[in-house]
Amino acid sequence: MSTQLSSSAVPDTSPDTSPASSSKVMTPPGTESSKDAATNANKSGCCAGCNEFLLYDSGRKDIQAFYFNQFGRSILFISFMFLSLGVLQLANQAAGCPQNENGSYVSCGNTVYGMLPSDILALMALIGGLSTAAFMPYAGAVVDFSDHRLTFGRVCATILVIINFVQIFIFESTWFFMVIAQSFIAASTFMANSMVLWSYVNAPSDHDLHGITSSGRLWETIAMLSFFIVVGVVQFTSGWDSVAVARFSQALASVVGGFCLFLSYKRYEPVKAVKFLDNGKSLYIAGLVEIGKTSVSLWKTEPSAFVFLLASIFNEAAVSSYTNLTITYLAEQLQMSSTDIIIFIMINFATNPIGVAIHRYIARKIGHKKNYLLCVAYFLIIGVFLIAFVYQPSDANITYFFSVLYGIAYGWYYPSSNGYFVSIVPEEKVTELWGFNSFCSVSMSWAPPAIFIALNQGTGSLRLGLLGGIIFLFIGLCIAVFIPERVVAEKTDEEKGGNARIARAGPEIEFTAPF
Repeated sequence: MSTQLSSSAVPDTSPDTSPASSSKVMTPPGTESSKDAATNANKSGCCAGCNEFLLYDSGRKDIQAFYFNQFGRSILFISFMFLSLGVLQLANQAAGCPQNENGSYVSCGNTVYGMLPSDILALMALIGGLSTAAFMPYAGAVVDFSDHRLTFGRVCATILVIINFVQIFIFESTWFFMVIAQSFIAASTFMANSMVLWSYVNAPSDHDLHGITSSGRLWETIAMLSFFIVVGVVQFTSGWDSVAVARFSQALASVVGGFCLFLSYKRYEPVKAVKFLDNGKSLYIAGLVEIGKTSVSLWKTEPSAFVFLLASIFNEAAVSSYTNLTITYLAEQLQMSSTDIIIFIMINFATNPIGVAIHRYIARKIGHKKNYLLCVAYFLIIGVFLIAFVYQPSDANITYFFSVLYGIAYGWYYPSSNGYFVSIVPEEKVTELWGFNSFCSVSMSWAPPAIFIALNQGTGSLRLGLLGGIIFLFIGLCIAVFIPERVVAEKTDEEKGGNARIARAGPEIEFTAPF
């Protein structure tokens, strides 16, 4: 899962990155068009514009469910930021490391459970990445090959809320068990819920799809920012340490996020299987076989998409590891307090829209591929500069400048990556390949944290530990350079006139759970 402060990025579904909206479309049976629904819901006045901006096509129950799910899962996602600071505090205390005046801990070289305290968050990312990569084939098979999509989503959402709730019992005697449980269970259930979420999203046209996903992203962003502000204010005013704030954060996220997920799944309807499962074949095997078939098919028929996804495996792994590894670097290498780290993250959120604007401008000027290459190169360069110039506690103030740079990078990366993907995949295969795209994005997410742990344990250098992400970005950039141009065959008159369809959504700017 994804990852990332990435979740605050604004979606880009403008005409230059999405299928043309001029196609003849079909309205789903039994529903009115989204345009009529919006008109009937709001006759006139400024409220009509606000409603279409925030609650596009909200007359449909499945779209209401989408908005509630976006809000709830985003809160559960962002609560990890506070939990991670509490985990670092408990790990340092267990290792016996002395505390600085600002509340940070000295890197004393002591170990806890055979590891340096600075490796704990990377361990969480490693376990989360492996569990998610292993679980995704099964989750995808349940969604496609069974009639239990709704039940599966409800179960995963319930487990996700429960595992976050139990984190309020994080103490010196329980924290390591909590770390393992959160890493192993929360990451996989978060991504499974996301897969179910996107499988339900559809619209009668690409224009309506843009409105729905845009409103969904707004609720996602509103949820994270409002939660971050509330918990941040509590930390600033209460005087609580990071562990107490983490408990409060998890309690609040579980109640609010859990209630929103309950409202979401109350509105979803059962869905029949969309693919046939051979007799005697397990769902997990079916999921793995489907991944293999898709890989071979892409290699033969869509080499551009195949090479892009190969590059994406490395790029997404590096980008998704940013949250865990950067928080560790700020706390352990630069000795920044939890308050300073929260400010760093808030600046990162606030500057995401700048990256989105850069993407939209550059993509139209130089095209999707060059825009994507430029974005990955930018991400790589600021990573190198961070390691090269920011590595002492006296450099802490410089990190706020890098928070702006990384905020721009995330706002730029996700729309450029997904916009490029849409542009090189046949229109009729975009929906089918979103699940495969999601699997590729998490399949190697465990590797940069593993490299971080190995280098940090072996050398004691957090700067060297961050090289894993930089190496992956470099490999991904080199592969992306060789993405071939897609050759589009001219459609026949019959094909041009008979492409009626229902537009389906994919996670255009999905985030990876940082557990």
